[in-house]
Amino acid sequence: MSQSMKAILKMDSRPGLVQKKDIPMPQITAPDDVLIKVKATAICGTDLAIYNSSKSLMHRMANAFPVITGHEFCGHVVAFGSGVSHLKEGEYVSAEMHIVCGQCYNCRHGNGHVCLNTVIKGVDGDGCFAEYVKVPASNIVLLDSSIPYEIAAYMDALGNAVHTVNSVEIAARRVAILGCGSIGLMAIAVARHCGAEEILATDTNDKYLEMAKAMGADRIFNVRNSNEHQEFIEAARSDSARQGVDVVLEISGNPSALADALSVVRMGGDISLLGLPNTNIQIDVADDIIFKGINIHGIIGRRMFDTWYRMIAYIKSGLREKLMQLVTHTFSLEDFQQGFDIKNRGEAIKVVFYPNG
Repeated sequence: MSQSMKAILKMDSRPGLVQKKDIPMPQITAPDDVLIKVKATAICGTDLAIYNSSKSLMHRMANAFPVITGHEFCGHVVAFGSGVSHLKEGEYVSAEMHIVCGQCYNCRHGNGHVCLNTVIKGVDGDGCFAEYVKVPASNIVLLDSSIPYEIAAYMDALGNAVHTVNSVEIAARRVAILGCGSIGLMAIAVARHCGAEEILATDTNDKYLEMAKAMGADRIFNVRNSNEHQEFIEAARSDSARQGVDVVLEISGNPSALADALSVVRMGGDISLLGLPNTNIQIDVADDIIFKGINIHGIIGRRMFDTWYRMIAYIKSGLREKLMQLVTHTFSLEDFQQGFDIKNRGEAIKVVFYPNG
């Protein structure tokens, strides 16, 4: 193997300052290291926020620059440390890019997704927008050969959607999904696959809303339009027995969407929050939460590694064709700038890079 590789690095906190460079490839230095040749890797919303220099991420990453970005990928094992006995060269894999300590209270109680000492590859350290990536063996996930590279490239994001949907009971429930970006669209497909009775979807982008129909939404609403926004509220409350939806999955992070979530959920219903607001939000805790008896779930990452096994099972049992539709653009790593430009303009759903051709 060559001792150098091409990679995409965020150089510092200035907006858009991302460069393609030839750098030394990762080396096996620890017994549990695994080196993977990256076949496909996808742009996530976090990657876009890093590219655009989100203030909170720049603060977190201040000591990491320059850093290889990217945390969604699939590839093949090419080398590993002396302590790795369960993997073989050439095996098809992805990886959980949240590196957890395994020793804190949460980890030892089976909740590594909320580890107190999480390090995220592609944020806190080098990620996978590169020809090769190094990952601890405990984070490797073996993939079935039937899973296409285009889907395996974004299983990290799919895991967010699966974790959000699986945080509550979905079968036979009326569900509102607020935000039809890539993860929202995945959540619609997963909720339909899990037996939701009815799915209402909202967004402000007509292109995304049309895709929401293809993913399985029963009704779509462009809430930028005041009339359609009112139609959504009325549709959500139209069931006279429930007077609201059973479940709201809030994935947009828009403050007005959170207000909608509290407005349309039925008494005793569930709200799962994955979207990240960029401003403080005022909530009437008494009327909107306590007196309605609702349950609010904060969603972070993926459950390790239950969510990964669920993803693989869903893909193999019928989700493959829907998920393939979400990959709208593919590029070589050389053309990374086109991928980020298209994603920034809202013209793409999932953008996949092929670092090794």
